[in-house]
Amino acid sequence: MGVIDFKTSGYFSWPIIFLGGVLAAVGLAFVSTKPIVGGIALLVNAVILTTHYRLTIDFDQKVFHDYLWILGLKNGDKGKFENIEYLFIKKSKVTQTMYLRVASSTIQKEVYDGYLKFSEKNKIHLITKDSKSDLIKKLRAVSTALKVKIIDYSEGEPKEI
Repeated sequence: MGVIDFKTSGYFSWPIIFLGGVLAAVGLAFVSTKPIVGGIALLVNAVILTTHYRLTIDFDQKVFHDYLWILGLKNGDKGKFENIEYLFIKKSKVTQTMYLRVASSTIQKEVYDGYLKFSEKNKIHLITKDSKSDLIKKLRAVSTALKVKIIDYSEGEPKEI
């Protein structure tokens, strides 16, 4: 089967990615008048727009590399596996607290996490999405590439999707 390599999720949230677009415009505007400022802005933009999580699976060597890709540099965990059992979905709750000068507000919401299971002890997190249907859409592409099934544990009883 060879080597399969795919992007699992982005690293930065959409407001930071928007900031990267603004930095691109600023960098292009300043590159001819103040090349150092323009170059720094363009470099920061490149880091923001290209940084993402990836997963490489080598079926011949039976190894995987779950990593963060930053301008071509790979930073992450490597491991061995015997076989890939399946992908699965779990529901979890996240809490976010926002602070103002005199008040704070806490928001709780449910999110859906996608995992790849190699064995009972060896699982890796792939993707988190607010929408279960968005997560399933992303996991289907991974499932097709790896030729494994998707199991949904988010509603209690496990069911195959």
